[in-house]
Formats: sequence, C-alpha cells, structure tokens
Amino acid sequence: MKKIILAIMLLWIGCASLSAQKWYQVGFKIGTSFPLNRNYSVAGDRLSSILDGEFNVFFRAGKVIYGEVGLGYAFYKGDYSNANLGFSNVRVETRHLLLPVKAVANIKLGKSVTFLPAVGIIYQPILKVTDNNINYNKKTINTNQTLLAVGFDFKFGPIVLGTNYRYSFKPFFRELDGAHFQYINICAGFQF
Repeated sequence: MKKIILAIMLLWIGCASLSAQKWYQVGFKIGTSFPLNRNYSVAGDRLSSILDGEFNVFFRAGKVIYGEVGLGYAFYKGDYSNANLGFSNVRVETRHLLLPVKAVANIKLGKSVTFLPAVGIIYQPILKVTDNNINYNKKTINTNQTLLAVGFDFKFGPIVLGTNYRYSFKPFFRELDGAHFQYINICAGFQF
C-alpha cells in the first residue's frame, strides 16, 4: 500500500514539474457528500446525520479522453442510531485514504468552458475509526471499500465545479446484510 501511494505521489510531482503542455492536467478539489441511503444493516443500524469532507489531488494525461489517477483524504463524522439495540445519535468518525482511477472525456464548450464527464473507481481503505461504545470498529465495518464513481465536472478557466454519484461494492458492515452505501458528492477546485 505504501509503495502504491509513493508511486502515485512521485508520478504526480514529476508531471507537475514538467513544462506546461496540453496533454496533461493537474489540480485539486475539495468536496462534501450527501448520503442517498441511511439504513446500513437489516439489524436496524441507521445513519442519523453526517458531516464530511474530502481533499483530492489529481493528474490526468491524454487528449480527448484522459486517464486520471489521484490521491485524497476523506473524513466522515456520522451520528448512528439503532432502536433495536437502544442507542441513538452516537458519533463515530472514520478517516479514509482515497485512490481514484478514472477515464475522463474532455469536451470543449467554449473558449474557457470545458465539460468533463468521468467514470471510474475509487479504492477507499479506512485509516481510522474513532473509539465508540457501539462496536463500530475496523473488525466490524468493511475497511477496504471500492466505489463506482460516475459524474462530471465543468471547468471555467482554472476553476472546476463538479458532482458525482458513488456506489460502494460492499455493504457497510462485514458480517451483517445491509445496504451498499450510495451518495452524491459535490466538489470545487482548481486545475492547471
């Protein structure tokens, strides 16, 4: 895992230091997400509310279709409830590394406006789960999520605004049947 992160960082730094050419793009984004489902298990685990954020850097290479790799960090502070087990609004924070790999189309809409539809996956290993009294930890929740990401960005000069839909291929819990979490992510950033 450390070798993958190091390789991505070296690739990104190396490409960012090249002279300005039109075959690559580098940038960063900050974003937040809105859950589309809140019931995480058949046992009654429910996400009551969430505060989250993420930061990503990315490198794209290509002409009309770009290959994109990135590196990011995300945190989720969720309040969880389960009426069957007698707890409500217990705050649990998870922190994740984000490793996206995407295909991105580059469609010019004007002199300084570009439409960038994208599809790919995000590997999201968990870095930390805060201590809590409801047994949400690295042994009970899936620690290595892989997400499908489908969305688009609009680029206005160097400013990027975007949104994407994300779907987890695994349920939230390891041992319990339940929903595969889904959410809409919105982001803003700069691309050079």
